[in-house]
Amino acid sequence: MIWRTLTMLLLTLAFAGAAKAQSYTVSSITGGSLGTVVSASTGSSTFRVTASSGAVARQSGSAVRLSTNSANATITIGCSGGNSTACSSSYINVTITALSTNTGRTSSLQNLSVASGTVSLLSTPTAGSTLQFYVNPIARGTTRTILLGFDMAILGNNSTRGTGTASASFTVTAQRVGGGGSSTLSGSATATVIRPLDIVKTADLSFGTVTRPTTGSGSVVVSPAGTVTTSGTGVQRLAATTAQPATFAITGEGGQSVTVSVPSTVTLSSGGNSVTMTTSATGSGSQVLSGAIGSSGTATVSVGGTLPLSSSTAAGTYTGTLTVTTQYN
Repeated sequence: MIWRTLTMLLLTLAFAGAAKAQSYTVSSITGGSLGTVVSASTGSSTFRVTASSGAVARQSGSAVRLSTNSANATITIGCSGGNSTACSSSYINVTITALSTNTGRTSSLQNLSVASGTVSLLSTPTAGSTLQFYVNPIARGTTRTILLGFDMAILGNNSTRGTGTASASFTVTAQRVGGGGSSTLSGSATATVIRPLDIVKTADLSFGTVTRPTTGSGSVVVSPAGTVTTSGTGVQRLAATTAQPATFAITGEGGQSVTVSVPSTVTLSSGGNSVTMTTSATGSGSQVLSGAIGSSGTATVSVGGTLPLSSSTAAGTYTGTLTVTTQYN
């Protein structure tokens, strides 16, 4: 009877001790976004996010990051339960693991790294696909943060994966040093990946063959819509020759805003003689490509011009280069 009583007492003490042990919670994971990235035409590109500052630097490839936000992730952990000193006197075992789960134009995260947010790291682990490290105690009922950096690959436009949101997952586990009292939360690093822009000339701007004024000055005008007009005494356009605006086709990510730049003037030359035309365009300035993100979008630019003439303009064939550029906003 005495032995049974002692056994029951020991069991009661054991359960009472376990009830006082603290537990840890990974309560949130925020940030970790590269923002908008234009993928390279071919091949993958890697961006490195610095844990402490969130600064982003391209390590390889030719993809272009359009966003400028800090891209590190913030992990929040807290301690609860236990007696009044259990949380404030115990180190915390933290493990962060990059997973093979990824979507869109990216692959698994590499070179995970950590820095102190508001938590105090007992030691800083070497960068890798899995990090295991200890942090100093956290008072009961409070939370502290860890900053996470990583390498994120963005696949090229030759990838079979679609554009749009790309994400690569990881898990964070916090627990007592001896095990138990653990919590695990999944997070992800993300990017909005869009296809590169391309612009192709589909027609040259041509004024055709015109006669110069017999006196004074005049001009020949080709509108962006293709309407041709002349002015000045004796200025005529020979109907047998072609007059047309220049046209350009732009392709890129659907639904995205772009800026199309057309020069205001272009110099045309014939031997040692030259004349400067002024341009007019439709589809220039800020434009939105057709379609929606995740699909290809298009826009068309049409450029006309006004060519000034005088009675002293030298006869000849005049040519010049009209350069139209476009970029994402």
